Amino acid sequence: MSKAITILLSLVVIVAAVAAYMNIFSDDTAVRTQAEAVARTKVACKEGCKVTRMEGSRGILSETISFSFSGGQSTTVTCRRKLIAVGDYRCE
Repeated sequence: MSKAITILLSLVVIVAAVAAYMNIFSDDTAVRTQAEAVARTKVACKEGCKVTRMEGSRGILSETISFSFSGGQSTTVTCRRKLIAVGDYRCE
């Protein structure tokens, strides 16, 4: 029984480490680009509208990015993977 618990805990630690790497430490340029497109749609910002501030936080389950645009509009976008550590991000 204790061997099964040790194996199970080892698997949990490995999954958590992979999730941390994939969601927190890996490059998120593509996610930020996707989030910016969603933010522009939310505030009806056209191409001439510029991002004046971008602030984000990354976690194992999601990435939340706040955008402020010239003209005073601002919004927050949250991006999550379909599964915890794998799959494409979906921003809303």
